[in-house]
Amino acid sequence: MSTLSPFEHLFQRCDELIKKYLDPIIKAEQDALNSSEPVQVPLPDFDSLAAFRLLSHAELEGYFEAKAKETLKILDQDFEAGKIETSKFASLIFLFILKKQIAKKWTATGLGDDASIKNAETTDFKDLAQQALGYGRQFIEGNNGVKENSIQVLSALMGYFSDELDPVLLKELNLYGKRRGDVAHDSWKRNTRTFESAEIERTRLLTILDLIKNFYESNLAPIYTPRKKRWFSFFKTQWFSKRSLYQWN
Repeated sequence: MSTLSPFEHLFQRCDELIKKYLDPIIKAEQDALNSSEPVQVPLPDFDSLAAFRLLSHAELEGYFEAKAKETLKILDQDFEAGKIETSKFASLIFLFILKKQIAKKWTATGLGDDASIKNAETTDFKDLAQQALGYGRQFIEGNNGVKENSIQVLSALMGYFSDELDPVLLKELNLYGKRRGDVAHDSWKRNTRTFESAEIERTRLLTILDLIKNFYESNLAPIYTPRKKRWFSFFKTQWFSKRSLYQWN
């Protein structure tokens, strides 16, 4: 069983795919250009370019799903322990309410609330958390791609609000998903213009890997102050005390 982290696996597999499918094409082109003899630059192996897109896309999709599953596992454990007043649960419940268009109006505001009201709303909130966990598991199971909607939902499962995400990365992934569709749903022979060059294909993927590393795998991702303002704004009328909201982690 692999002990690699999701990103380590992603990086390793993408490196293997580049070496197998793109590097031979790039080398053949460079050899022709550097030849002292008049040699025609060979056409790239379009089947290899198509295979590279499909397989690298699968690795990207697998990375985001693996990261989301890791967080859901933690949330399942937290739920069983009765610990749902956390940042990751906040983003998941917010996502669930938004996607399902659920209207909630809690009246408890914190210390001093009537016990019956607080108990009822505590139960309601826990039920909502449980439903949100089920929604998250179902989404991962049925996910198919790395376009914007998929990444927003999978990122929410990891604990990110949509407005915290890197817009450049979202755009690159959206385009990558579209280009994958060009070779996944029909023969590339009907659309050879979808390919540019092996060098561009390599640069495109390496750019995405760098953006993923800088956002999801480093401390540069916004994980503290901006969220706390949103948590307080959204959950301030539910059963947690105002003090506990500022202690969320």
